[in-house]
Amino acid sequence: MSSVYGHQAALPGRGYSRLIVRPEQTRSSHQLADAEEAVRKQPSREPIFSVYDRFGWIATTILIVTTLVILGGIGFLWFLWLADQSNKTWHAMAARNWITRAVTLTSVALRTSISLQATTGTSLLAGLVLENTQILLQHLASVSMMRNANAGPYMLLWLILKAFLKDAERWRRSLLPTMVLFLALVSLLTEFTSTALLSDLKQHLLPAHTSSSTTATNFAYDENGTIPYLSRGTVWTKKPPFYPTFAEYHENPTDPPDGTSDTGPTLRAFLPIQNQQERSMLRDFSGPAAVVDSRVRCVRPKLLIEKAHYAAEPVLGLSGEVIVDHGQSTNFSCVLPYHIPRQEGTVLNEWQIGMTYLGQFSNASFAPIQSEFRQSSSSIPYGMAFLVVNVTAGTPREWRQILGTDGGEFGEFGGTGAEPKAYRGRGEWADLLFTANGSMILSASLCYASYDSAVLHITAFGGESNRTEPSPVYDVNAQTFDYSKIRQQLGQSSAGIEPLTTEDRGVFSIAERESWLPGPGDYANSSWLLQAIALTLNGDNNPTETVDYLSASSVSNNVTAYMYDADSTSNVWSGIIRFSPDPSVTALFQQILQANGNIAFALQSTLTIFTGINYYDQLQRFNGPNKIQTTPFIIVNRPQAYRGLIAVTSVIGIHILLMSVILYLFLSRSVLSTVGNAWQTLAQIMRGDALELVKVAALATDSTVEETVNQERWENRLVGVRLDGGPRSVELVDRGPPSGRVVMASVSPRKRKLLGHKQKRQFADPRGGYEFSSLPSTVYR
Repeated sequence: MSSVYGHQAALPGRGYSRLIVRPEQTRSSHQLADAEEAVRKQPSREPIFSVYDRFGWIATTILIVTTLVILGGIGFLWFLWLADQSNKTWHAMAARNWITRAVTLTSVALRTSISLQATTGTSLLAGLVLENTQILLQHLASVSMMRNANAGPYMLLWLILKAFLKDAERWRRSLLPTMVLFLALVSLLTEFTSTALLSDLKQHLLPAHTSSSTTATNFAYDENGTIPYLSRGTVWTKKPPFYPTFAEYHENPTDPPDGTSDTGPTLRAFLPIQNQQERSMLRDFSGPAAVVDSRVRCVRPKLLIEKAHYAAEPVLGLSGEVIVDHGQSTNFSCVLPYHIPRQEGTVLNEWQIGMTYLGQFSNASFAPIQSEFRQSSSSIPYGMAFLVVNVTAGTPREWRQILGTDGGEFGEFGGTGAEPKAYRGRGEWADLLFTANGSMILSASLCYASYDSAVLHITAFGGESNRTEPSPVYDVNAQTFDYSKIRQQLGQSSAGIEPLTTEDRGVFSIAERESWLPGPGDYANSSWLLQAIALTLNGDNNPTETVDYLSASSVSNNVTAYMYDADSTSNVWSGIIRFSPDPSVTALFQQILQANGNIAFALQSTLTIFTGINYYDQLQRFNGPNKIQTTPFIIVNRPQAYRGLIAVTSVIGIHILLMSVILYLFLSRSVLSTVGNAWQTLAQIMRGDALELVKVAALATDSTVEETVNQERWENRLVGVRLDGGPRSVELVDRGPPSGRVVMASVSPRKRKLLGHKQKRQFADPRGGYEFSSLPSTVYR
């Protein structure tokens, strides 16, 4: 019966033992001496294969290409995170909403590259494990085949962990298991690359590319001098359907004289864009637009032969003359129904204001303000003048006691009325005191609205954020609608008139021009904007170019608008024209005054609202096409946090460092392992006991092989491979005892040799014919 002897011996400076398997016919002492002599020979650590042969062209290509992909991918991701719209490449990608796609595709490339490197790293680690540490005998084939092909480090981690737990000196050989563990963890974490990176992306507004288009921007007069203007009546009685954003150019007033309130030069333009969403998402605009000179100046008026009247309803009236410019005066008649609180004893918090429309003026009329769109010598009338009257103090009973009842309850004022007893200046207001103690006061202010318009080529900028066109919000506590958002759009903060930026207000800024006088490409005649506001007040609903100029004979043309909650249906003094604007208009007007706004700002805001109503009401009738350029905002996903990117970069940095260490160890501590050579991985383990297991496993499952291992009591054998003393000869070695075996580190070499012969264990081939001998080793690694 033939037999095979195995002999274990400690190798100087190696730290591990080997199992030499040699078929012999006898067990003579000479043969044993020859075997021991061979054991004492130190196997060469010189590399058998070149570096290229050890990796092969596939692994070499994978390592080079994937490293470039990883470095390029990380660099590209940091570019996406750090760049902004000033970078043309980044802006082009973001404007097309490609950042999410770019991040996803880069994540796929990174995951794929790391996965390929992990499989290559697993092959390298499998070779290091077999040559430098130990694996259970029943797992030898699996680990050896991983040097050729594998699905990643997870199976290797499981197999090396099982061997690690059975090793009595596991902590001395923990480097390679730790590296396999980290490689598996990194491979697992990289599967969440997309999730981590996409968590940094948030919706963001980005300016898109500027585009040109042709649209109708104004009315074009035909050869007969007419335009397709559609008269819809006065806008004063219309509820604003929306509060459109506008563009504004504003300058602070220069040294306003005492007794005035002035908004300063203010130009407001409405953009020829009908869709509200498009206006909200617009960043920049360039092209023709209707620009309105919105400056308002209110001055303390000079009144002549003014008289107060009272009717029983109760209704107050004020008549007289007011000097409008350089001694020229005009007559006025103002009717003010006295507002009675809805509940007895409640405090009235509304200003009882009536605005009496007096007519128009011109640049040549020496008015306190002039149109920006006309020469200073122009005598063409424009704008509007209002005498604003407020019931500052006095109850209906007190007014009746002082004034008595006017004799003419129908038509115009019929009684003699009463003159004020004293006058008092208060800012832009002239207080008329009808009692000595000041308990009954009517206040008046003369306001000039430079309400002129032209279609000018403008450039408007909207800032770095979009805007939402405001709307009233119902206040449950006050049981009324709150107009604070609209007041903010118009330029008033909650604390009064403060210098808010146009971006805070949600409006555009108009770039200053060299001159606001209409030039080439502009349209000077756009007076149709005034017709629904000024002319209709005079009772003329037909849009014509006819206007009423301020004169002493225009008494019958006076029209009073009640800017508070008042009844305009009274038959008292029915010959005097008056009306109540829409409640939303008066509510906004009142809230501006109650928030410490002055009368000039309140009138400017009201006229701006009216202009927006009239402009967008006629926009679809425009017939003058022009080119415009717009830069809209688009909603894109862009990086706005760094946590995900830093996490991904850190994991990939650990992976690169880990792969570098694996490559170094493989090149320095591995001799006989190569990557991607299937026959080599098989041939190197076809030795000794493993060869017998291979013979058993030809038609068996792994579970059957493991049963054989258990029957032979090999389930705890920790083995590896190494070079034999001969050239290109590989041998299978036992490395270290399983947990619980005694390590004989203190026994002398001679005694250990004798003891080794006495403690030989016999392993019989279950099919018979072979015996395997294993001698204990002194030093285990």
